[in-house]
Amino acid sequence: MNPAQRDQAQRLFEEAIRGGTPDPATWVATQTIDEQVLAEVKRLLTEHSAHLTHAEHLPTEVPSRLADGLLNQILGAYRIEKLIGTGGMGRVYLARSTTDATCEVAMKVLGRAVTSQIAIQRFAREAEVMKKLDHPAIASFYASGMYDDGEGAVPWFAMEYIASAQELTMWCDNKHLGLRERLSLVAQISDAIGHAHRMGIVHRDLKPANILVAVNGSPKVIDFGVARCLGNDSQMTAVQTQTGQLVGTMQYMSPEQFAGDPRKIDHRADVYALGVILFELISGTYPHDVRALSVHEAARVVCDVDAPDVRSTTSEFDEELSGIVAKCLRRERSERFEDARELGIKLRSWLRGEPISPPVTEFAKEPAIAGRTRPIRETKQPHNLETDTIRRSSGWLVPTLSVILVAIVALVATDIIKPQWLVDQWRKIIKSSGVPSAQDELPAVSESILIETDPSGAHVTIDGLDVGVTPVRSIIAWKQNSQNAMIIISKSGFQKHSESISAAPRGGRTAPLQMRVRLDPAATVTVP
Repeated sequence: MNPAQRDQAQRLFEEAIRGGTPDPATWVATQTIDEQVLAEVKRLLTEHSAHLTHAEHLPTEVPSRLADGLLNQILGAYRIEKLIGTGGMGRVYLARSTTDATCEVAMKVLGRAVTSQIAIQRFAREAEVMKKLDHPAIASFYASGMYDDGEGAVPWFAMEYIASAQELTMWCDNKHLGLRERLSLVAQISDAIGHAHRMGIVHRDLKPANILVAVNGSPKVIDFGVARCLGNDSQMTAVQTQTGQLVGTMQYMSPEQFAGDPRKIDHRADVYALGVILFELISGTYPHDVRALSVHEAARVVCDVDAPDVRSTTSEFDEELSGIVAKCLRRERSERFEDARELGIKLRSWLRGEPISPPVTEFAKEPAIAGRTRPIRETKQPHNLETDTIRRSSGWLVPTLSVILVAIVALVATDIIKPQWLVDQWRKIIKSSGVPSAQDELPAVSESILIETDPSGAHVTIDGLDVGVTPVRSIIAWKQNSQNAMIIISKSGFQKHSESISAAPRGGRTAPLQMRVRLDPAATVTVP
């Protein structure tokens, strides 16, 4: 077995264990046709199963320390309390700070059985990537180090512990979230991935299992183990994926990831994965269901077949929303959104009822037929106003309206109908039709605002609406009765900053709005 085959076997083994597949051996058989790779993965799975069985069948009277030698041990500034998860890369423990009893962390420790060089590099890279990222929707990095288990040095790192968290789709389903709530979650996740993109980091394995939702409804992106750094400002660029090696989870992989050329994988691979997640969350199915296909079959479908229009699953979505989803899922990466932050901006525009600029509806005009997961209904086309029906009716419509108008004038003249009654009825008709009247509250001025902070990466809301992290440019839509807008800026480890912006005069301002805020450190730091 050559090194490339060995690394592929290790990757498949890790994915089978990490994905919680009920029958990992059967799943692996659908991922490769290389008999040597398949045999090696089955060997690793057998060893892993034997190890877990031994641990699960320890006599109950045996102290827990004998079941796991790390329990109650101190790594860095944290004491390990209990095991909370296992996977192909190792184990995850709940640990507590030795200096602050209220500070809990998730301690990730590389497994001793995982000895391949690529696994060690991935583990170190995940810690390095998370250290670079600072966003409220990305699990925070706290510390890293090495410990000696008697057989040599083993790496570990501590990250934010998200108590009682659920993976994304489970949260949405258990909470019975509606369309708008699901889109809002994806917008927040897009902000987080957009932050990573601005730092030159591509996640490469975005999927609902790698997005946890805390009890307060806040999403947290995790697992940057296969992330790739663009540019040359980090030693992580030395860890390169071999050409031809697949990295990611098939169900969410972009066409360029199936091609296996790392030089073609950039931010837009994550945009594609977010498109699959978006499609899944709002329709309950997948644009391409390749879970039961081999790697070669899945690659053919994803690379050669256009994703179906999300409107094929339900009539709930309009053309603009389906256009946003379709643009994410374009096979040509140049036709997708440039990065995840742009996707978040489009989703928020849709949620606010604003026109999408530039329009993306051209991507949703013709639903794809091949590869669809449910029967596609016929796409409704805009009605042509000059139809045969109107032309046929023009011969009788005008005379009829003239008779009605003469009758109304006669009734008013004879005082049978009061003029005020006619006015009231007209207002009721206009109100019921949804057409805004002059007295309705309409947007008067839309202003662009640029918000910058020192340090950057602070979370910003405007009137309670999440607009991203600094530096960020957003829009304030002033209404006729607007007095001010409340801007709140927050960042972990710094004091929250609030500022009220007075409403724009009806004619607008002569200079664009800008905010530059220097954040003050928090009075107390709870994270060591």
